[in-house]
Amino acid sequence: MVEPAPEPVALDRAVLDDPSRPQAEREQDVDRKPIDVYEFFGVQPGQTVADVYNADGYNTHLLSRLVGDGGTVYSVFEFYSERELFDGALYKVDAVSQRLEDAGLANVKLAMRLAEVPSESVDVAVAIRNYHDVEWVFPEMKRADQLAEFFRIVKPGGIVGIVEVATPNQGWDSPTHRLNKQVVIDDFTGAGFERVEESDLLAVAGDDYTVDGFPERHKTDRYVLKFRKPGN
Repeated sequence: MVEPAPEPVALDRAVLDDPSRPQAEREQDVDRKPIDVYEFFGVQPGQTVADVYNADGYNTHLLSRLVGDGGTVYSVFEFYSERELFDGALYKVDAVSQRLEDAGLANVKLAMRLAEVPSESVDVAVAIRNYHDVEWVFPEMKRADQLAEFFRIVKPGGIVGIVEVATPNQGWDSPTHRLNKQVVIDDFTGAGFERVEESDLLAVAGDDYTVDGFPERHKTDRYVLKFRKPGN
């Protein structure tokens, strides 16, 4: 007899008060709503989760606390592992490594590339406000290759969650550093994922879509998309 899947549990919001987190990040929480986003994507204690395009480790840190000792977080750098990009401004490996040591985040595994994450090992992969960098900002990175890696690492039935800054303009709007959500939908469904649902929890009414979406992106109108890899 197959045991029924356990009911999801609410995530522990006390992790937001973790004193080892930078104060600047804690001040962003009210706009970023990370716990709500993770719950929407189905993150649960004990899971294996991938934080893809991890930047300074905001999501890696929180996800590590949330999945707990029984879980694992793959913190994936991709372009954040490149020393030469923008005179080293994007290189985050040393800083994130130090952060893990200082905060005691022992359940985090660093991966320079998605290719280093084991196949069908991940319950939930998240890419939060960085998918737009693939191919548009870094033309040598091909979306098809990255999408194939997302599909490979996620378990059958697993989830990929995407957050991006919204624009009504079609495609990639370079002047405002915003990506139309239909591009993301077409990319992931074209790569074999099922579109599960969308959330408006990060929607911002009255956002000026003519303004650059890069500075303070956590205050802009953002869409939240949930995709599923077919299978049990």
